[in-house]
Amino acid sequence: MDNNRLDEIIKGCKNNDRNCQKLLFELFSKKMMGVCLRYCSNYETSRDMVQDGFIKVYTKISNFKGESSIETWMTRVFINTCLSHINKQENKNIYFDINDPKVQYTNENSLVNEELVENSIKNLPVTAVLEYINQLPEKYKIVLNMYSIDGYSHQQIAETLDIQLGSSKSRLSRARQLLIELIKEKEN
Repeated sequence: MDNNRLDEIIKGCKNNDRNCQKLLFELFSKKMMGVCLRYCSNYETSRDMVQDGFIKVYTKISNFKGESSIETWMTRVFINTCLSHINKQENKNIYFDINDPKVQYTNENSLVNEELVENSIKNLPVTAVLEYINQLPEKYKIVLNMYSIDGYSHQQIAETLDIQLGSSKSRLSRARQLLIELIKEKEN
């Protein structure tokens, strides 16, 4: 789609034009569903997040100044929608088996080498990698998605999730380590 037509759709959405909102949905719903599925592996919950995300886009589109692409701006809205949903779920009682290796922490000497991560996943199809990522515990999956896929810095992750900078770094390291372990276990 050319930029002039997209600008017309955005302008229409800012004026609450239902047809333009529908067009925006049709243009970006699959991409935003992909974003939601990265944060929540449950398809139905992800569909709910897509609906919530588009409602936020429609109500906040007047804040879109065009400093980035509409897709980039919407992706941020959807990531925040997913994180908000996850935070609501965290307030429920969740129990972990402390003997589960996915829950246990490791010391700094077991940090994962970047090359090992790349070599473990570079020959796998994207869908397989996403399936492995979705098997990670939520707190690791979120940081891995934000850092590796969505391009957030550790500082941005720490601020967004209200955690320490070091926690973001250690969760990313642990996520990579767990991802490698999952891939080795399933692919061998």
